[in-house]
Amino acid sequence: MTKPTPKRAWGQAIQNRDEQFEMKRQVVLRTAARTYSDRGFHETTLADIADELNISKPTLYYYFKNKDEILFECHRLGIEAITDGDTPMPPAGTCTGRERLEEFLRRYVRMVLDDFGTCLVMTGTNALEPKNRGRVIEGRRKIDQMLRDILQEGVRDGTLDCPDPKMTAMFVFGAMNWLPRWYHHDGGLSVDALSARLIAFVMRAIAADRCDR
Repeated sequence: MTKPTPKRAWGQAIQNRDEQFEMKRQVVLRTAARTYSDRGFHETTLADIADELNISKPTLYYYFKNKDEILFECHRLGIEAITDGDTPMPPAGTCTGRERLEEFLRRYVRMVLDDFGTCLVMTGTNALEPKNRGRVIEGRRKIDQMLRDILQEGVRDGTLDCPDPKMTAMFVFGAMNWLPRWYHHDGGLSVDALSARLIAFVMRAIAADRCDR
């Protein structure tokens, strides 16, 4: 005799109200991030975002208070993809500085080409209200320091030749933060392939075993 399926299985398969709310909130955020990146923050209204979602403007207020809150959340999610990801960066001492740098670069490229990371780069911090601006700037500083620490570790363990980690970090961030301005996901180069090329480019410059020319 076939054992009946427990009744609770149907209930478990259906998202509860909180889960539905969060999913819809994430859709709003991603749509807003793309719209801000394409049109600019100041040029985008809540009505524009509502039109993209095919919902009424008042519906947006169920999820967010205003444009600034939406922008801040987009920035926060971009930053936390690096600083508080589901899979943390390998801690210092578990691998070489060079290996940690390669992993950091892979993660940063993925982040900056995601909707939230692109919004973080394309809109900047000036559009945010002062309180939120300070929180985002602090998060960006944390990422900057993370890269500098990795570079310094590579110098100490001999896997990187990087006399000025601060200047090197500025050059590397400059290259990566420019990616959203020219990269297209529907082009012939995948994000993974792009990451590999960026890593090779950086290592030709600062890897301890590079071929000097």
